[in-house]
Amino acid sequence: MIYAVIDIGSNTIRLSVYKEKEGKIYNLFNEKEGASLRSYIKNGELNEKGIERLLDTLRNFKHLINNFDDIDFVYPFATATIRDSSNRSEILKRVKDEIGFDIEILSGEEESKLSFLGANSSLEVTKGVLTDIGGGSSEIVIIEQGKVIKSTSLDIGSLSAFNDNVEFLFPNKDDKKNIEKAIEEELEERSFYQEDHDTLCGVGGSARASLKLYNEYYKLDKENFSMDRKKLKNMLKDLIDHEDKKLLDLILSVKADRVHTLIPGMIILNKIAKYFKVDKINISQTGVREGYVYNKVLGKE
Repeated sequence: MIYAVIDIGSNTIRLSVYKEKEGKIYNLFNEKEGASLRSYIKNGELNEKGIERLLDTLRNFKHLINNFDDIDFVYPFATATIRDSSNRSEILKRVKDEIGFDIEILSGEEESKLSFLGANSSLEVTKGVLTDIGGGSSEIVIIEQGKVIKSTSLDIGSLSAFNDNVEFLFPNKDDKKNIEKAIEEELEERSFYQEDHDTLCGVGGSARASLKLYNEYYKLDKENFSMDRKKLKNMLKDLIDHEDKKLLDLILSVKADRVHTLIPGMIILNKIAKYFKVDKINISQTGVREGYVYNKVLGKE
């Protein structure tokens, strides 16, 4: 069987197509659109421009799917921005009426669980902390003996951190402090107190982009999938101290589509690692979409 999954995030909308064989899934191809839906939230609701951006992207994805004759099922789901929009019922109805897709809205708890299941499909995660930094939220999962012990969803992601705290293109030292303070306050509000963990597993586009920049910065092999937290902290400090033009050139050469969200995402990743006193950060190449297929489609826990 072949499944298409559409992940409607706050910053990026992604289409991933998987083939299932003997209980395992294999990624066939991916498409993405940097829709930045979080930027279209006004007074608590997704405005008309944002809804049109969503509809246009889904039309394009539907066209791709229709030209791929072997796809058996399509599963669209949405996370923080649609979940938190006061007009989400209108959004879901318009997508159904105009595109024909039934969007499932994942709760923060579901998103955390699926991120863990997806990460665990390619990177053994038995103990420590897992974080999935999205555009509008960041999921935190505490893992012991290969099981989720505790999870939460923070109301801050790479795009919302940028929109709420950064005046120009890149964060300065004060912006960094404000983002870090917001993360710490949210963790404490949710009774996620500081504790020691050996490793952190990073999931999602922000974590992968941070790794790509880390490998470029330290001239490491692109097959390296881990980061030293102290080196990440030093790199982040150096990047914030960079002249804007040099930093812009560096990010454009590594991850142009995340020019404004890469540094805020990295600040979140570094703060979470520091909060839990982690020394090593492992970056998973799989996440919530793979977890969705394994759990929601194939029924695996």
